[in-house]
Amino acid sequence: MNKTVFSPELFGKRILFLIIIAVMIFSISCSNSDSTEPDVGNLKLMFSPAEQTVPANTEADYILKVENAENLFAFSAEIVFDNSVAELIQDAVVVGGFWNTDLLELSIVEDGRLSITISLQQTANEDGIDGNGDLFTFSIEGITIGESDITFENLLMIDENGNEVPNFDEIEITNGRLIVE
Repeated sequence: MNKTVFSPELFGKRILFLIIIAVMIFSISCSNSDSTEPDVGNLKLMFSPAEQTVPANTEADYILKVENAENLFAFSAEIVFDNSVAELIQDAVVVGGFWNTDLLELSIVEDGRLSITISLQQTANEDGIDGNGDLFTFSIEGITIGESDITFENLLMIDENGNEVPNFDEIEITNGRLIVE
């Protein structure tokens, strides 16, 4: 006749193994990609291309892109660069396709700085745009051999009530860079 011997050490290992398996199954079921909730990414703002190399006295075009915007009504920023390396081309700001036709735009070119504001016009309906797209394009000319970062100051993205758009406090920014050879 066979005897069953209870071993506390073997029992503890089996329990630990079952707990590990249960945690793994729970983790896999929670990370299922068939979830009914949409995967909303972080708000992103980026220069495209992020880096360009041009010969001296040559223009480079940059597109400012936005991703995962929610209820964007207005954008305002100062784009800053080294004016000993590059200068903005006058009247070279073109509003991108992200915006509809009912908008207001103001851009001011200064030494080493482009101040720009783009806003929808207030209507009786709820105003604001969601999604991804091109906010605007601008041209900059490399005037002297060197490198310049292209960065933001005083960035603001608001909804029609004047509040920051969702996720603005966690915005991911990809700055630009111009290399003049």
